[in-house]
Amino acid sequence: MAVLKKTLFLFVLFFCLGVANGQDINSFSSQTDSLLEARMRARDAEAQANTQNYNARSTRFTYEKNFKFNNIVFRHPDTLPDNMHRVSDLERNRYLIQNLGNVGTAQRSLFYEPANTIGRSSGYHAYDAFATTPDQIRYFDTRSPYTDIQALFAGGGRSITRVTFTFNDSTQFNIGMNFNSIRADKQVAFLTRGDRHVNSNDWNIFGFLRPKGLKKYLLLFNTTQFKHRVSEQGGVVDPSLLTGNNPQNKPHSYFDGRDANVNLSGAESYDKRGGFHIYQQYDLDSIFQVYHSGQYAEQLVRYYDAYDLSGFDQYIYNEATPGKTRDTVAEGSFFRELLNELGLKGRTKKFSYTAYYKNRALRYQIFRESYTGRDLEHYVGGTLRQQITPEIFLTASGEFMFEGNYRIEGDFTSSFFEARFTRLNRQPSYLVDRYNGQQRSWTNDFSAESADHLTGTLKLNGARVSFRPFVRFSRISNYIFFNENKLPEQANSDVLLLTPGTHFDWQLTSRIRWSNTVHYTSVSGGSANNYRVPQLLALSQIAFKNEIFDGKMIVHTGIEAHYRSAYEGLAYDPVVQQFYLQNGFENNEYVKADVFLNFKVGNFLFLVKMAHVNQLSQKGYFVTPTYPGTGRTLDMGVRWLFFD
Repeated sequence: MAVLKKTLFLFVLFFCLGVANGQDINSFSSQTDSLLEARMRARDAEAQANTQNYNARSTRFTYEKNFKFNNIVFRHPDTLPDNMHRVSDLERNRYLIQNLGNVGTAQRSLFYEPANTIGRSSGYHAYDAFATTPDQIRYFDTRSPYTDIQALFAGGGRSITRVTFTFNDSTQFNIGMNFNSIRADKQVAFLTRGDRHVNSNDWNIFGFLRPKGLKKYLLLFNTTQFKHRVSEQGGVVDPSLLTGNNPQNKPHSYFDGRDANVNLSGAESYDKRGGFHIYQQYDLDSIFQVYHSGQYAEQLVRYYDAYDLSGFDQYIYNEATPGKTRDTVAEGSFFRELLNELGLKGRTKKFSYTAYYKNRALRYQIFRESYTGRDLEHYVGGTLRQQITPEIFLTASGEFMFEGNYRIEGDFTSSFFEARFTRLNRQPSYLVDRYNGQQRSWTNDFSAESADHLTGTLKLNGARVSFRPFVRFSRISNYIFFNENKLPEQANSDVLLLTPGTHFDWQLTSRIRWSNTVHYTSVSGGSANNYRVPQLLALSQIAFKNEIFDGKMIVHTGIEAHYRSAYEGLAYDPVVQQFYLQNGFENNEYVKADVFLNFKVGNFLFLVKMAHVNQLSQKGYFVTPTYPGTGRTLDMGVRWLFFD
């Protein structure tokens, strides 16, 4: 193990020398009580007194951002079975996203989310939710090896696996790994078991190192790999374009399920990502620390289909060459980022600060042509955090590009009210600026997109009732979107989004709880028609929960219902992985109800759920135009935690 530590340490130094672009790395950074703060250790001393009694209290984790911003907060693994029944992507995101009806398919948020990156990006974000990024890595401090295994078996041949394993060999070194996979059969036009719609693997290795002879130094490291393959179906063929009956001798419908006709039969999307990331800090004294973070990341995107315009392909593709009805779409691009950030930070009892310089060396290549885009972006930024009282915090942060783009954010947190304001101005992505494809090509010179985004929540808690009204408001200028012709376009006026809503929980009895969330959204402004979102979204759950044997056995069961109003949702173009405007196809309003049972015995948890229990025969709903949502299924899952 000593050899491994020395090897990792030398590799990190080599990495920094190689990619720091001339920056001095001899004084890198930060606060080092790191994962072992004495105050936190004292709080857990009782749980750890018996070294044989390993449990969730003897295992904890934190994130890189907590070190960077001097806000060291640790959490213990969640061992409760509550809401474990939320298996699909829609359910886990509380139905606030749009996807293609199956787990692992392309997705987007229904609401505007301020971008974290104000510089260039590849523009391919449809599968971001399934790729682990460095800021999502959990860094563990364990008293024993910790393993978390989760296997979810959704109906219709869909499975999701998540595995975490980590251990400390001492207080100076920890290493671990995460593995996530999705194997999802097609839910429409299904041939036989194993007829895959989605095949995805995402894994990462992570850890920390605090050399025994250099106690003021801390290193966090991780490497990530992601491969996501999707068999694109292009949606269900419009039944009005078909003649004859299906094998069940019934008129064709969008909800024929396995017997449905889809527009694409051999198309495939592929998204591969990978990289290496480090964060290191060194204490100069109790108030000043220096830090450095370095990252190499790349993304490879491909799309392939050999099409025949005499079949259903004609509803997706155009004739690229006059008179040639059979051809091949073979598209691809490559994006690379090399990032270095060097900063100064510190903390007093009630105040903390961070100031930094960052650069990003970018490369973007389109495979169909010799074009290669190269950029070197420079940033300065910082964060100030003030604790006014034990329960009131103010945070202000800003990041500025030398090219003129910026992101400014203010955050207020208290026991009764939370608010956040974000103002940003960001560069257009490489994709919307330039693309050369077999079906479509474009070259644009768009202006930077800017937005003001405000959220606020009032927290009113009673003995049995919790009432939390909230509001979110977004004003988007120079909004960039894909129009009805599947081409990028920039709006010439503002889009205004206003969403008031509420979270309402009522503890009806000591064991029965009724929970509700409602969003009402209005879209206005001169370019309102360019942004599509349902007017009304609601999620309600009534559940029975009972705990016995000091929480070692827990049952959580009930019914959950989701409502979405009708709206003309965005359609999906698989060739460039973009959702685009369409008119005339209305996603119907619907109610989806699930009956669930989540159960825990010791460190073993399992779930069973009947999803969409209210579905009628040959009836369904759309999450995206021509893409039906998953019908009635029996979902099951297990989770097993090992603390030794």
